[in-house]
Amino acid sequence: MAYEARAVITNLAKQYTADMWAYGTSFQVMYFQISAGGHDPTDPTTALAPDPAATTMPGTVLFGPEVIDSVTWESIMCPKFNCVIEQGEYVGELSSVALVAKIVYDPARPAGAPASPGLGTEFLFALYNRPRLILTSTDGPTTFSLMPFF
Repeated sequence: MAYEARAVITNLAKQYTADMWAYGTSFQVMYFQISAGGHDPTDPTTALAPDPAATTMPGTVLFGPEVIDSVTWESIMCPKFNCVIEQGEYVGELSSVALVAKIVYDPARPAGAPASPGLGTEFLFALYNRPRLILTSTDGPTTFSLMPFF
């Protein structure tokens, strides 16, 4: 089954983007992870609004971080990160998919600049919440094609 959705970019990702513009620090969206914290526990058919201030995904990470399987392009300015859970790779409920980025370049900074996030730092880049989905050992592959939403 394939799901296409927009993922909300976190405030931290926006902060690191501004840092990139000012100082050249660069990051790459590299991983995804899932949890079951993205739905209303009293009504699992209702997704909770993603919190852009989040620095961790809602609930406990149940799968991942897993390398993103591929990137396709909706347009020249809109990548889609394709996150695949293979058949039997995960069994259980899920309702949140997170994209995780990593700082891959961190040049020297001028005096007085804010502190660097640090080379190798991983952070929550974007978050997609949905109604609860239960995967069984016979389901799959399950693909989430996530487009970051600015």
